[in-house]
Amino acid sequence: MRVHLFPDDRIKRQSQRQYWAQVSLSTSRGDVRDRNGIPLAISVPSVSFFIDPMYWDPANAQILEPYFGKAIADRVSRPMSGRFHWLVRKMPVNLAKELVDKKIPGLFTISESQRMYPHGELASHVVGFCDIDDNGLSGVEREWNDVLYSPPQTRLFVRDARGNLLDLIGSNAGTLQSGAGSITLTLDSKIQQIVEWKLKQGAEETGSKWGVGVCVNPKTGEILAMASYPWIDLNDRRSFSNAETLRNSAIGRVYEPGSTFKPIMLGIAMEMALASRAEKFRCAGRIAIADGVIRDVSTHGNLDLEGLLIKSCNTGMAQIGHRMNAHRAYGMLRQFGFGIRSDVEIAGEEEGLLRMPEEWLGTARANVAIGQGLAVTPLQLVMAIGSIANGGELLKPYIIAEVKNASGKVIHQGRKRVRNAVLNRQTCRWLREALYKTVETGTGKAARVNGVHLAGKTGTAQIAAHGQYAKGQYVSSFIGFWPYEDPEYVMLIALGEPSGKRYYGGEIAAPVFRAILEDMSQLSIVAKK
Repeated sequence: MRVHLFPDDRIKRQSQRQYWAQVSLSTSRGDVRDRNGIPLAISVPSVSFFIDPMYWDPANAQILEPYFGKAIADRVSRPMSGRFHWLVRKMPVNLAKELVDKKIPGLFTISESQRMYPHGELASHVVGFCDIDDNGLSGVEREWNDVLYSPPQTRLFVRDARGNLLDLIGSNAGTLQSGAGSITLTLDSKIQQIVEWKLKQGAEETGSKWGVGVCVNPKTGEILAMASYPWIDLNDRRSFSNAETLRNSAIGRVYEPGSTFKPIMLGIAMEMALASRAEKFRCAGRIAIADGVIRDVSTHGNLDLEGLLIKSCNTGMAQIGHRMNAHRAYGMLRQFGFGIRSDVEIAGEEEGLLRMPEEWLGTARANVAIGQGLAVTPLQLVMAIGSIANGGELLKPYIIAEVKNASGKVIHQGRKRVRNAVLNRQTCRWLREALYKTVETGTGKAARVNGVHLAGKTGTAQIAAHGQYAKGQYVSSFIGFWPYEDPEYVMLIALGEPSGKRYYGGEIAAPVFRAILEDMSQLSIVAKK
């Protein structure tokens, strides 16, 4: 009786090794949804397979090859030590059922939760992805991991005399519950889908290596769409093989903005009283400034301030830039958010490149005035142009609309936040009118949509590499807002390194912008006038 009730410690340890298993399993991670409640990331039931060598016959390894592959089948075709060997984690239930039904001795299953992305590629760089244990590795999944993550919970299993596994917690304590919260994004999946479709089409037609589309509400700072091409299929890890595709170019890529930067520099010049609306600027196609030469695509003759934007005149803008005090211009550009992270609530944001004013030597001020000699992220540029659209306020962009904890309590809500007042309303009103004319009669005509009062600016910038501009490499872009009288949307489309003969922003980026705007208008989700 004593031996039965109070066995030797060595016997107890041997018994536990033979009959008990303690396994750490993932539980349901919190949902991520768009502003309309459409699920972008959810957790679903899955099946994990493992082998207990005590009951496993290596001769059955060939049965596993069609399901798990040759490498795993070869591994389990030889004798193994121990009592527990993972085969595959988190196989979809429908795929696992056929193998489970075979009831192969020594092959056991455990129910877990698997991260699943219902729309695959949609907003893939924003949503991000997780590792096998549901730890966030990128995007919102990483930045908000402390909210979405549900810690793994330990399950205790006992085997009967036949080797069947009994889940004690599942039998006696109910289903393991998630301790995760949930997140609602500001993204609108309808707008996001349109931007992604048209951006991919434009990139493929022009042979561009990468592309970006960002759409924001300039009145609030809400990000409605953020697309980075090429994207990844969050449900297919094979699409992760190229590290470049993992980059969210909207926040993680910097480039020289080119002529899309001119409205900002013109606004700064007007605030500094360095140029008047009535002043005329002579464009002869080129101009020597300090130790360099600034060139235009063509000769524009005499242009007033409005004409500089409409014609996208480099020589006129260079003259204005050369008048600027480097320290004051640098300070104002910082106020516009350049050279500073916006602190948008997703991982991977770059701060851009804005050189210190002491380095603005020679043609530097003229170059900055035409969008060269500095580097920005697409999101920085969108928010800066958005300040013109909304009357002079640089807003903090946000992509998180609401966060709830595991009990459903709201612990965070996104809202409008003003970072800086950058321009007065009169200057913004004048710039909106000038940018509207740029679309109607100037370089942005290819972006026009009937019935939509669009204001915008084209940009074509060379790509700097190793201290000089790479021959034949450009970033082509178009940025615009509508309706220009009282804008509700501001959007940037950029195509990087197109391979064809066409590379001007007005030729390839503006038509993509137009295609997106046309589709959005057909869905009746944008204001036309």
